[in-house]
Amino acid sequence: MSMYGKTILALICLIGAPLIAPGPAVAEETVLFGLNIPLTGSYAKQGEDQLKAYKLAIQKVNDEGGILGKKVVYSIKDSKTNAEVARENAKALIAEGAVMITGGSSSAEAITQAEETQKAGVIFMAALTHSNDTTGKDAHRHTFRWYNNGHQSAKAMGSLLSQKFGQNAKYAFIYANYTWGTTIFDSMKQVAEKSGGKVVFSQTTELGKKSYIADLLEAKKAEPNVLVLVHFGDDMVNALKQATQLKLRENMAIVVPLMEIHMAHPLGPEIMQGVITTMPWYHELSEKYEGSKAFVTAFEKEYSKKPCNAAAVAWVDVLQYAEAVKRAGSFDHVKVIKALEGHRFKLLEEDEYWRDWDHQGIHQTYVMIGKTPTESKNEWDLFKIASIHKGDETARTREENPVNLEPLE
Repeated sequence: MSMYGKTILALICLIGAPLIAPGPAVAEETVLFGLNIPLTGSYAKQGEDQLKAYKLAIQKVNDEGGILGKKVVYSIKDSKTNAEVARENAKALIAEGAVMITGGSSSAEAITQAEETQKAGVIFMAALTHSNDTTGKDAHRHTFRWYNNGHQSAKAMGSLLSQKFGQNAKYAFIYANYTWGTTIFDSMKQVAEKSGGKVVFSQTTELGKKSYIADLLEAKKAEPNVLVLVHFGDDMVNALKQATQLKLRENMAIVVPLMEIHMAHPLGPEIMQGVITTMPWYHELSEKYEGSKAFVTAFEKEYSKKPCNAAAVAWVDVLQYAEAVKRAGSFDHVKVIKALEGHRFKLLEEDEYWRDWDHQGIHQTYVMIGKTPTESKNEWDLFKIASIHKGDETARTREENPVNLEPLE
């Protein structure tokens, strides 16, 4: 071919190319998923488990023939438990040609990614994000969140707190100073005050803080009946260790609004006993639901340990996206969104669905209490389920969450 002919061919290819061209990892016979995960930082252990579950779910999809005849490949980015790093990673994954982005173990990470994927027209399957804002004031049409939120956790926990501590209980809060911590504080405060309780102390702390001693001692001065630690990952581990070392639990109960097993595991029942918390999923559900059994069995076989709920949401995100593409018969983001909205499924439980108006995943929330060393049968047997709450009963109503998602173009 002449140089002139090559130039014309190059121009034709350029005109016909997408605005964001696929990276070198994407071939015609493959489709790229972007995995934006905290592999370092305060929530790194949760990110590590997420990655394990992502790889397992993608392998399952590929073993079953891929998606519309295409094999799934993936690109991994370390979000470093940092919202702005997560944002830049999302931009890079979009530039590489990812048709779907998923990941994150902090709500701040989720919200920045959601902003970028909305602008680019790429679906974001949010992972471990518990802030009300993710499917509230910061909700987007291209974002779906299976993980429950702070409102659901607080509402599920409300009756137990009222029964256990009475209507005149005094509450002290130490909470992470970002979107997750502030929205959980607001939801928990409302629940406490609704039952007649009173907030006698509140203090914010920065993500990644190592010592909570000064904050805990200030909380002690307020003489609360209940100390609520709104922290996650290594931050929660450090705060709970230090509260135990200071012997605060001799005079007050400990509430941790959200828990996952790889935060509790290094502490063991000696520290976790009696702690009141919630989870959107727990590995012992494998004894009740076939879908959870299949997931836990596959995860244990591959990694020789129990999966945490950060892994569970990763499993759901990949498999639900893949099924939506198949139902849509296309990777087109508009068609896939329509296939997800309102869809009911049975994956880890028996009745789960995606709401069409805020894209919140609806399923059960579990109120848990830490087992004593005597009650614990093995290293992973750390909680007993105190109560189970249906998703529709704990989720915000339209009036409580009046979001308006962007129109589909």
